[in-house]
Amino acid sequence: MLIKTGYFGLEVTSLDAWERFAGLIGLGVERSKDGLFCRIDEKARRFHFVEGPTDDIAWIGWDAGNQERFDQLRSHLESLGVATRDGDEASARLRSVDRFFYFVGPVGARHEIALGLEDAGSPFVSDKVPHGFVTGDQGIGHVAFNSNDHKGDEKFMREALFAQLSDYIYQPMPDGSTMHASFLHTGPRHHSIAFAEGLGGESKLHHFELEMSKLEDVERAYERVQAAGIPIGLTLGQHSNDRIVSFYAYTPSKFMMEIGYGGVRIDDEDTWEPVIHDRISEWGHEFQAI
Repeated sequence: MLIKTGYFGLEVTSLDAWERFAGLIGLGVERSKDGLFCRIDEKARRFHFVEGPTDDIAWIGWDAGNQERFDQLRSHLESLGVATRDGDEASARLRSVDRFFYFVGPVGARHEIALGLEDAGSPFVSDKVPHGFVTGDQGIGHVAFNSNDHKGDEKFMREALFAQLSDYIYQPMPDGSTMHASFLHTGPRHHSIAFAEGLGGESKLHHFELEMSKLEDVERAYERVQAAGIPIGLTLGQHSNDRIVSFYAYTPSKFMMEIGYGGVRIDDEDTWEPVIHDRISEWGHEFQAI
């Protein structure tokens, strides 16, 4: 059942810092009394930042795409005993969707299933990302969570949202431990959601990812971030599983943002074979201490 990442909500301690950070990356920024909103394509609101103490993800919005899928997902979740609740009209307006319902999933994260994501009144144009972001049938990107039970979290997502296994990474770490991670897709993007044990971090969210349409835009973003003195979490490199060329920057909320180009698509479920990778990256992606 095809769904895709539609929008992300984040509770942050500094809207001003996020407004500067988002503008530096090249997102379209809108500020109002209701928070900070960002665009990356034709949709009106892909990110909603609200002020609060947690500096963490507040919700993940999934685009159901049509009424039939919206209704089927709710019936399916309730058949599993997963409690769902309707989002109120005011919250739907803030997300620029017709309506949504929500449930609580792994690591305590709130998942929203939405219908009717609204288009903005004007095309998305960014002088910092002139070739734009990769969205469309792949959604807006992925989220990766710090987990205490990656296989249990994987099982929940496979049962609840029909997510499919992309692959695993089990990598030995310098301290002798092993990082274990499950990568799952709900559409053609290699992974829409991931769960990793052994990376540390105090927040639910380890990072979220956006993909740019041209490598040169990623390279220029990498230069801008470094010139601005923003700490780099992982240097430019290429992942072993989704093959994306990317870097990770620490956001004002301390979790990271991955910016990349050239991620693998999974267009044929019948021929895709999940494997276990023994390293995060083929080259680069050197961890940086801050």
